[in-house]
Amino acid sequence: MKVLILGATGLIGSHALRALRAAGCDVVGASRRRPADERAQDWIEVDFGRMTSESDWLPLLSGVDAVVNCVGIIREARDGDFDRLHRAAPVAVFAACERLGVRRVAQVSALGSHPDAATGYWRSKGAAEADLLARRLSVTIIRPSLVYGEDGASSVMFRMLATLPVLMMPMAHGAKVQAIHVDDLAAVLVRLVLAEGGVPRELAVVGPRATTMAGYLGALRSGMQAAPALVLDLPMPLARVVARVAGMIPSSALTPESLLMLEQSADGGNTADAGPAAALLGRPLRDPVRFARPDQRIAAAWTWGAPLVTVAMALLWLITAYVSWFGWPRADSMAWLAACGVPAGAQQPMLLAASLADAAVGVLLLLYPRRWVWALQLALVGGYTAIMSVCLPGFWLHPFGPLSKNLPLLALMLLMWRASR
Repeated sequence: MKVLILGATGLIGSHALRALRAAGCDVVGASRRRPADERAQDWIEVDFGRMTSESDWLPLLSGVDAVVNCVGIIREARDGDFDRLHRAAPVAVFAACERLGVRRVAQVSALGSHPDAATGYWRSKGAAEADLLARRLSVTIIRPSLVYGEDGASSVMFRMLATLPVLMMPMAHGAKVQAIHVDDLAAVLVRLVLAEGGVPRELAVVGPRATTMAGYLGALRSGMQAAPALVLDLPMPLARVVARVAGMIPSSALTPESLLMLEQSADGGNTADAGPAAALLGRPLRDPVRFARPDQRIAAAWTWGAPLVTVAMALLWLITAYVSWFGWPRADSMAWLAACGVPAGAQQPMLLAASLADAAVGVLLLLYPRRWVWALQLALVGGYTAIMSVCLPGFWLHPFGPLSKNLPLLALMLLMWRASR
C-alpha cells in the first residue's frame, strides 16, 4: 500500500511515517525540505502553501492509495497562512484525491475546529473538514487535543515548565486538555489507513483522562520524578497583555489567538470520549503520568537553569566591578594590592584594570555567552583565588567566606564550560 504523508517532518507526521513503514507500507513523505536520512525516491519536496489548486497535486498522487495530511501551524508567519495551509491546500489535495479515486484520506485536525469558530486556526481547520466530509471519499477526520512527543517543541516546553518551582500560567486551573501520546496517535493512523472495511468519518483521538493545564504539568512532573511545584493562575487581564507582547516574538506559541483558544477550552471543548480511539487500538491509551521519564528531568531543568545561572553570574561580575571601583574604600583595596606586592604607582591602574575586566566578563555573559567565556572565568577566579591564598591567606578564615565561596563558583563555572556550546 502506497501512502503519502503531508507534513512528514512535523511531530505527528514523522511518527506516522515511521509507524506506517513499520506496518509494511510504502510511505512517501512530503515537506518543504527532505531530511538528510531520507532517500530522494521516498520524499517529495513541496511548498504546501503554494499548492492550492487541484492540478498541482494530480501528478504527486499518481499511484497513491492513501493520503495522511498532518500539516498544521499554531501561529501565522504571514497573514493568510492559516487559510493557505489549513484550508486552501488541503481542499486542493482532497479534490485531486477524489478525481483519482484515492482509497483513503486521513485529515489530522483539532478539537474545537469549526467553520464558525472563534479563532482563525479553528476556522481554517473547520473549513477543510467541511469540504472533506462533502466528498465521495473514504475519510476520517482525526481531532486530537494536546499531543505529546518527547521530540516535540511544545512537549519540551511543557517538561521545562514542569520543573519550575513556581509558575504562573493563564487558565492554569481552568482550561482542560486531554493529552495523547504521539505514538498512540500514530498507531490510530495506522489502523485507519490499513482498515479493510469502513472507518469512522470523525474521530476524537485523545488521551485516557482530561486534566487542567496544571494537572498536565503535574503528570509530567510525576513521570520525571521532579520536585513538587506551585502552579498559579495568571490573571486574564495580565495574561492578555503578556500574550500581546509575546505575540511579537516570532517563535512564541503564546499569542492573543492561542490565549483565546485556551479560554475557549474552559468549557471542556478540548476534551472528548477516549473510548472510540482505545477501542480502535484494542488496548488502553498511555496515561500522561507515563509520558515523561526520570532521565529527562535534568535536561528539562537545564533549559531554564542554564540561562538563570548565566544571568546570575553576569550580575555577580558587574556588581563586583562596580563595588571594586566605586563602592569599596579605595584605601583598603590599595592595602590588599600592596600585600600582593603591587608597587604603589601601579596599584590604581591595576584596580581599574581588574574592575574593567570584571565588567567585560559580565557584559560578555549577557551578550555573547559562549563556552570560552566560562573558561575565561575559570582562569580569572582560579587566578584570584591562588594569588589571595598566597598573599592574603587570612581571607580563608573570614566568616563571610570571600575565598571559600569561590569553590562552588569554580565548580559551577567548570560545569557550564563543559556543558555550554
